Amino acid sequence: MKRIYANLGEAVVREVPEPSVRAGEILVDTAFSTVSTGTESLILRRSIENPGVDEEYPGSEGHWSKIRDGIPGNMFPRPGGGPDIPLGYSASGVVREVGAGVLDVYPGMEVACSGSQCAHHAQVIAVPRNLVSVLPPGVTLRQGAFVTLGAIAVESLRKSETRFGETVVVYGLGLLGLLSAQIAQAAGLRVVGFDIDQGRLELARSLGITDVCDPNEAEANERVLAATGGFGADAVLLSIVSESNTPLNHALDLCRQRGTVVGVGVFGMNIDRSRMGGNDVVIKQTIAYGPGRYDPRYEEESIDYPIGLVRWTEHRNMAYFLRLVAEGKVDVSRLAPDPIPIADAARGYDLLRSPGRPPTVQFQHTD
Repeated sequence: MKRIYANLGEAVVREVPEPSVRAGEILVDTAFSTVSTGTESLILRRSIENPGVDEEYPGSEGHWSKIRDGIPGNMFPRPGGGPDIPLGYSASGVVREVGAGVLDVYPGMEVACSGSQCAHHAQVIAVPRNLVSVLPPGVTLRQGAFVTLGAIAVESLRKSETRFGETVVVYGLGLLGLLSAQIAQAAGLRVVGFDIDQGRLELARSLGITDVCDPNEAEANERVLAATGGFGADAVLLSIVSESNTPLNHALDLCRQRGTVVGVGVFGMNIDRSRMGGNDVVIKQTIAYGPGRYDPRYEEESIDYPIGLVRWTEHRNMAYFLRLVAEGKVDVSRLAPDPIPIADAARGYDLLRSPGRPPTVQFQHTD
């Protein structure tokens, strides 16, 4: 089968053996996978500096042992090899086979899959049960392949602890920003969108996010104050990739007293303490798709968290996002051009580096 890797800064397609299905896993014939633009671009760059080192999904040594006190997981991701680093963590497809212990998913079902340790850009993937969500009626395989990005957007809003009627600034209208803005509006939040790219502002407007502007414009702050009765935003989601410290400090200015800034992307962290302390702003970092991420008992052994203790796990975030798509409250149809065959993967990543680039691209894994 074909599978995409990062190798010394380039996306390469390798012919590799198909994975076998282990207990608690689901073997999926992949239909589509979606590129996480910011994360995968970062992995490609880092593959030059640290060949073969997967910094996106840390291994068991020194990391997983801290998740649960002294209780190591018994199942771990399949190891990689050489300088290649796996790419991709959001896919959809048709179930081919299920492993022992999987009782509610059957061959022939259409599913969406998450996990940078398993849901790769590959023609066949083996995914643990808690990282698989059955597609609801009306959701296509192409739409389902956005599941992980959608779950990340959902989790970033949960981190903000905003409630219906409040105002959130989505600072950066790339892939995650456009998803977050739509989800926020579906939740009854008022949304103000910022981006320096005029094309992204137009795309946001076409998706129903009408109150948008360039954060460098003179009226940007006034726009937020006008939307909030002069108080400032309840939360700012920083969905950007930038080495500059300016966006974070600008976000502090945009918040009301005791507002929240949620770090979704990667940005400069040199904080102006007076701007943070003036409004007593809280800064949070969102971690991937939700509770359960990086816990081997949850992800690899499919041991769920009781809903009474953890209402929204990564699996429940996945299912909620797919429900929003099914209800027509989130539109992913304009976020990627026509799918690119997996054999032509390099063209997809080149497109994401080109002027006027789309928010993402999708790979097609079937003929």
